[in-house]
Amino acid sequence: MSCKTTASDHLGQRFVACAVAMASAMGFASRAAADPLRLRADALAETQGTSSPAGIVVLQGEDAMRPWVEAEALVWTGDRGGAAALAGDVLVLTVRFREPHGYVSARAGRFVLATGAVRPVQIDGVHVVGRAPWGSTVETFGGLPVVPRFGSRSFDWLVGGRVAQTVGSALALGVSYVQRREDGEISNEEVGVDVATAPVRWLDVAAFGAYDLTSPGLAEGRASAAVRSGDWRLELFGSQLSPGRLLPATSLFSVLGDLPSHTAGATARWRAAPRLDLLASGAGQDVAGGLGGNGWLRATLRLDDDGAGSLGLEVRRVDVPGARWTGVRAIGAIPLGKGFRYSTELEVVAADHPDGRGVAWPWGLSALSWRSDHGWELAGALEASATPQHRYEADALVRLSCALDRPPRAPPDRGQTTASR
Repeated sequence: MSCKTTASDHLGQRFVACAVAMASAMGFASRAAADPLRLRADALAETQGTSSPAGIVVLQGEDAMRPWVEAEALVWTGDRGGAAALAGDVLVLTVRFREPHGYVSARAGRFVLATGAVRPVQIDGVHVVGRAPWGSTVETFGGLPVVPRFGSRSFDWLVGGRVAQTVGSALALGVSYVQRREDGEISNEEVGVDVATAPVRWLDVAAFGAYDLTSPGLAEGRASAAVRSGDWRLELFGSQLSPGRLLPATSLFSVLGDLPSHTAGATARWRAAPRLDLLASGAGQDVAGGLGGNGWLRATLRLDDDGAGSLGLEVRRVDVPGARWTGVRAIGAIPLGKGFRYSTELEVVAADHPDGRGVAWPWGLSALSWRSDHGWELAGALEASATPQHRYEADALVRLSCALDRPPRAPPDRGQTTASR
């Protein structure tokens, strides 16, 4: 269960209307725990001052008597002002099937397709996967690219597939193909190859590439090779990044560093002590014909052998055309006992040329969570930042969840003998 509020500049506070959603979900929780059919509903609702409200509803269903089928839906809805401006859209609506032995699986509906070297794309379609006991995999998919709110389509569709083979744990090789049409004509056609191998225990190699057949040339590629020796690990990598890829934007580092480029570099890790890891990375980049680079240093200290608590410090430098800045990040996660856990992240970015947008841009996140022995979990987080686009922005998140399918602990039968136990 998620609730979120946001405050930005002097636009006024946003408030959350999640009480009804929480009450509805908790109302059927006890019933769902007793029935073979397990249901879960999450809801997020938000309004900002006098502006239009918006929300997201997530529904999931499983059947313990038929574990080979499950369903999921993610629906967005909102009001743009007035009864005639009601809007909504289905982001995800899928039904998944899987053969009990894992040989065949399929999903149908609306989902994001990503497999092998195929670029992620949201479609209304079908994706079927077949697996053989000797390590062969055959995938086929097809559907219509998603149009907002199920709008009309002009003969737009895509089809493709992937064939892969694994040889023990030493080699995995896949070949994929996808063709996309707009108005019935081919708009994009790609063939891709992905490979991963571990020829010896101390060496890992992985790579994938997609070749554009419509406009001949490499659409996107990535390769890496890592060697391990004792407390040391060295990785060499190279990539051609595309702005169309789905990249997370969970901090200033990822937002400011998301640029299409050619990159080549290396990363080294040294376990300096049983609980202390030191990492360093550097890379050269070619961004739109301009040369540059980036690098970072990171230290992580684990507070216990299991890594439940840790402290970290990172320094990062980016120097490429259009993005020249230096940043510092501090990370901490501390178990407090009795099911409580606290974590925080702090970042400060200073641009070489702020251009009147502030000398430094801070970002911070603090979270406190509690987990009970009965499956309940309560967590709250507060995020605040100042970016080149916003002088001030703050977000708050509260989550309440419960594991409904966890069986309660039954008291021991005092009439049993030690041998029968």
